[in-house]
Amino acid sequence: MELKKNTIIETRIYNLTYGGRGIGKYNGMVIFIPGTVPGDLVSARVVRKKASYAEAELVDVSEPSNLRIKPRCPLFGTCGGCSWQNVPYEDQLVFKEEITRSTLEHMARQSDFNLHPIIASPRKWRYRNKVDYTFGKDAGGKTVLGFHKTGNYYEILDVEKCYIQPEIFDDLIEEMRTFAREKELTPYNPKTHEGFLRHFVLRCTGNPRPGTPPDVIAVLLTAGGELMDCEELASRLKSRCPSLCGFIHGENRGKGDVARMDRLLFLSGQDYITDYLDDLSIRVSAFSFFQTNTPAARLLYSKTREFLGMKGEETLLDAYCGAGSIALFCSRDAGRAYGIEILRKAIWDARLNAEMNNISNCVFLSGDLRKTLPLLRKRVSLGFQRIVVDPPRGGMDKKSLKGIISLKAPVLVYVSCNPTTFARDSQALSDARYRITDVQPVDMFPQTYHIETVTRFEMS
Repeated sequence: MELKKNTIIETRIYNLTYGGRGIGKYNGMVIFIPGTVPGDLVSARVVRKKASYAEAELVDVSEPSNLRIKPRCPLFGTCGGCSWQNVPYEDQLVFKEEITRSTLEHMARQSDFNLHPIIASPRKWRYRNKVDYTFGKDAGGKTVLGFHKTGNYYEILDVEKCYIQPEIFDDLIEEMRTFAREKELTPYNPKTHEGFLRHFVLRCTGNPRPGTPPDVIAVLLTAGGELMDCEELASRLKSRCPSLCGFIHGENRGKGDVARMDRLLFLSGQDYITDYLDDLSIRVSAFSFFQTNTPAARLLYSKTREFLGMKGEETLLDAYCGAGSIALFCSRDAGRAYGIEILRKAIWDARLNAEMNNISNCVFLSGDLRKTLPLLRKRVSLGFQRIVVDPPRGGMDKKSLKGIISLKAPVLVYVSCNPTTFARDSQALSDARYRITDVQPVDMFPQTYHIETVTRFEMS
């Protein structure tokens, strides 16, 4: 039968891909089908056909895989967050390790490297220390607060409980939703760009000191105009969460669905939390980058420090340094460390973190890496012997990567949250005579397909 759009096919799923989709075959053509598990015999409807593969939507599972388990969350499959709750955690780790290997071998064309066994997350559930929620309306026009429906930018699912966030977040989003309905506040419409409520952001200490509750901050982002009842909302949130140390109300003027604050309108308490990595205290502001799974981040940073292999005299560059956590974590092994971050507020945090931890060999600079790196290079006359990069999901832009390569550091460690963009960047590094020696997958995001990797490159 000819394969074309809307064709119903039957196939056995034999693997999973980065992105969470199952992989089957039909007449020799690869078929990607979301919501499936290796071993499933499924029927699926083709929705898109390309020259070498097709994409399909699941119609029915006629023979479930032995791997398939019941998801913990009732919104599984509808919510776009946890794509692998129907797979046992031990098997999730196996698939993630294999995805890491196959991505490097097939996309990055790398083969001569040591792939270390994946490091499991210390927590399988309730591990996130930061969550962004979006306001919307249900079919009856009632205000809802939660996450986007899978494959639908405009529809928001009302989330009462999320099993990968702290339980206190469940209470806080319930209070925020109740407040919004009582005050009859209108959610922002991304089509018409009308409305008021946009995002609700929660951040907490992911690894609190024993016997102490986690710090929590809440951020309400709205379109134009100020909320007149901020004091009341702050008080109500505090009553639900006594360890709430700050409430922020800010304006988001952007058109896209990104939780950002363009103007501070109200602040009650502090605008940061303090988290802990071994003996380090890390101050993190509401929008500063910090790994969202703190216990797993400690394991990730420990492996990063090991791969850097410093002996106390090297000069380290931490590109995309955020609040300075990697540079500070590794600083005891370095002679000098420099961090660059485009978000100015994060650099303020990084400098305060250095001071708070009595670390004097770290310097943090705010600016675009493409523009700041040439200036820093002139300042550091002996160059950099070690580099660590931890870019956003989109990887490094070509100019920044070119600038990093031009430093010719003997060892470069690349921390990545996206195997696809990492594979692209690793090709450029390989072309510049860097070779991969070691790759360490770390599971920072249980129940999802996301993978964090730490990779050591050496200049050949």
